[in-house]
Amino acid sequence: MHPKCKKWVKSKEIFWILIDIALAVAVFYAAVYLLRKGSIHYREASQRALGIVAGLPLVLRPRRRATAPELLVHDILVLLSASSFALLLTEYVVKGGILIGNVQIWQGYLAHAAVFGLLYLFIGSIRLTTCIGMGLTMLYALVDHYVTVFRGTPVLFSDLFAVGTAKNVAANYSAPVEWSVLITVGIALLFCVAVCRVRRPPTPRRCQFIGCSLLLCSWLYGLGLVGNSFGFWQGNLEYSEWYYFCRTAENAMIEKPSGYSEEVLQEIAAQYPGEQGTAQPNLIVVMNESFADLQDVGHFETNADYMPFLRSLAGQQSTVTGDLYVSTFGGGTATTEFEVLTGDTAAFLPYGSSPYQMYVKNATPALVSGLAEQGYQTVSLHPYRATSWNRQQVYERFGFDMQLYEDDFGEDDTERVRSYISDSADYYKIFEVYRQKKPGQPLFMFNVTMQNHGGYVPDETDNFEQSIHLTGEYEGKYPEVDEYLSLVKRSDEALEELISYFASVDEPTAIIFFGDHQPNVPSAFFDEILGDTGTEDGIARAEKKMVTPFLIWANYDIGVQQDVKLSANYLMAYALDVLGCATSGYDQMRLSVCEQVPIINRNGCQLADGSWQNVSDVASDGLDVYRQAQYAHLFDAKKRVDAWYEP
Repeated sequence: MHPKCKKWVKSKEIFWILIDIALAVAVFYAAVYLLRKGSIHYREASQRALGIVAGLPLVLRPRRRATAPELLVHDILVLLSASSFALLLTEYVVKGGILIGNVQIWQGYLAHAAVFGLLYLFIGSIRLTTCIGMGLTMLYALVDHYVTVFRGTPVLFSDLFAVGTAKNVAANYSAPVEWSVLITVGIALLFCVAVCRVRRPPTPRRCQFIGCSLLLCSWLYGLGLVGNSFGFWQGNLEYSEWYYFCRTAENAMIEKPSGYSEEVLQEIAAQYPGEQGTAQPNLIVVMNESFADLQDVGHFETNADYMPFLRSLAGQQSTVTGDLYVSTFGGGTATTEFEVLTGDTAAFLPYGSSPYQMYVKNATPALVSGLAEQGYQTVSLHPYRATSWNRQQVYERFGFDMQLYEDDFGEDDTERVRSYISDSADYYKIFEVYRQKKPGQPLFMFNVTMQNHGGYVPDETDNFEQSIHLTGEYEGKYPEVDEYLSLVKRSDEALEELISYFASVDEPTAIIFFGDHQPNVPSAFFDEILGDTGTEDGIARAEKKMVTPFLIWANYDIGVQQDVKLSANYLMAYALDVLGCATSGYDQMRLSVCEQVPIINRNGCQLADGSWQNVSDVASDGLDVYRQAQYAHLFDAKKRVDAWYEP
């Protein structure tokens, strides 16, 4: 070779050696950057181990003529390093590196390691495994990040069944390209390039199989050391994101309750035959989007009352007011909807499941079909897209005669607040349906409003005036809360219009009004108003974010009750009973259980003595009966007696 060529080749080799060194140094500093974020920074034992594992394969590189065992060892080091970066990047972009403790860190690490180990088993190439595995990690991490930003809760297995709804809702949000996102993607690419630049021959396939076996044994041993503990009522801040997703996903399978049989169902039906009522009022059920009284969570001051009309109804004639406990926070409207319309509770379903997408697959006898059998006209109204939460199909299976959506409102003359149809315009559609119904035929209207839907950042496109704002120590600190409370004030004014209209009609009419969940405003605001309660029970504290107001109002005498507390699954059975309507055997059974367990939701349950418990820890004959009846309702159409579930 010509001397000049030799010199050029040598210069080229030196250049690439310098590039490799630069990549290794950059990866090292990237790992240090991630390890100094959030609570991981204060877990020295885990921090040190993750840092060492992250950098080893770029320091301990195999020789050019490395033996098969040497190559295998390097493959394992790369997989362990990739798992470390996958954990750190995911936790960084989703929640700033916050993990509650060392156990949770290593639970998450092993969950990521399992993914890379499985990919290595099927792909073989360590470079391809790294690139594909890191690509999947980035896809999950970024989806989880933006779902958390928009909804306030992480992505769950059930979200895979709600892609259509996610597309609809996402159209009303903007996805900001944040520095954390750019840094995360940049570090992932940097790591992949650094691994691909390691010059070495491929590992023989037989050694790869040995490596996978070693990884599997190590994974199982590691899981045995750190444990697989998991509390469903705890949020994702308690666990790594991927581990949290996997643990909720593995509970998507429904098992038959202990002792379940057709004979048991017959005994339950005989014990609870239902009650014959005499009243058949028009039933206007309004589930108001994100409507909540945040004073139920903790104290704060505002320039004016944001729900004066609703508060004025407490203690009024023919009115029941109180608190409704739901099973979802910041989103998941259809879960509350499901509990109210079916009487089933999400407490008996897998955490993170979405009943509308996963369980309502056929005609489901319940409130709607029962009222239709009684001669009611049954109408659903949702002033948004029909594809959200699979509602069209679910409503058909529930037995609604008519479904109304956004397209059924006028395009030009319909009032909107922000981009959504206002509560006031929504209620005018209820008035229209009422006026057009057959004279003398009772109406059942189930209305899911849209005005207060999430996305509370004020901007110049807002088409309503903010009338409420925080004062005192929080003034000017949370503009999203100011926006939300101003929306609630508009809802309160519209509620007064709704009740005023039906107060003047001649037909007996009842309004059941409630919020579906609390809003997704900044979590820091909730943290501040909740405060540090020290010894307060964990479930009781979590339940404060699961409360919304409810009321039952009628234009005929139903007595007066206030400060009633119950959960969404009991609401319609309770309302039918208060209003003097017929109730089903399933309603009667739930009202009996309500006396023992007044509140039950995904977080836990409250017993009659006021104590909060995990549902699994409560020994209750009533809950056992409830679980059996609900299983038949959702999963065993052959054994259930449809009429027993219909009022």
